[in-house]
Amino acid sequence: MVQSINKSAAECLVFFNPLSSDSRFWKSTIPKRLLNRFEVVFYEYPGYNSPFIKLNSFNELALYVNDQVLNKIEKPVHLIGYSYGGLLVQHLLNLKPHNVKSAILVACANKILPRDKEILSVLKKLSEIDMYLFCRVLTLLSHGYADINRNPLLGLQKFSNLRLTIPDSMPVLQQINHILHTSTITIQQQATSILLLYGSEDRMIDTDTLNSFNEHLENLCCKKLHGEAHMMNPVKMFYHINQFLKKQQYESNKVTAGYI
Repeated sequence: MVQSINKSAAECLVFFNPLSSDSRFWKSTIPKRLLNRFEVVFYEYPGYNSPFIKLNSFNELALYVNDQVLNKIEKPVHLIGYSYGGLLVQHLLNLKPHNVKSAILVACANKILPRDKEILSVLKKLSEIDMYLFCRVLTLLSHGYADINRNPLLGLQKFSNLRLTIPDSMPVLQQINHILHTSTITIQQQATSILLLYGSEDRMIDTDTLNSFNEHLENLCCKKLHGEAHMMNPVKMFYHINQFLKKQQYESNKVTAGYI
């Protein structure tokens, strides 16, 4: 399912959600300044507020999204992916869609370490037997202590949202399997402008990941948000997203005006 806002804008933002989330993840926090400047596209993964379609890997999902979404957009596109969504964006970049102008990767690596696969295997088992427990454990793993202490019902809220979004655990299982079947994403060398946003307390991002991104991406900007965990403060996140997009528009205007 694809939802679009402000179709008359000259450029387009396409948002990809984290694991076990639908587009409400973005809709509840996206600032109006972005909604006013860009066409905004929210994409629901198969099974989320939409029919379930079996896709066995990120590669299959990327080909599906490229065909169903990106190929139908006739303007410059900025891809924005959070966690699972960021892994998908990396696979989309390898397809080199003609209209992608930049990409923003939030809280995601380009490799899945054995320790993370062990945690994912536990989450997979929980999703098969108790979705509330799955949501509770996922919340404890992805949020910082301050978030959980401020709102001890985060896990219950996650569970309630999921119950409204998916009919059973199949979409979640499919996503977890996509990650489990991934070791390292070999990003093809490219000059696409990319922003990597990550929290200082997010254990998914390590030095090896940063080195790998820098090796393959010529125009990479990294921003570390101090004190933030895997699920970061959306105000801080969108501040940096907005600054990055403003820079992209400024550079485009200079090219158009003949300064570059």
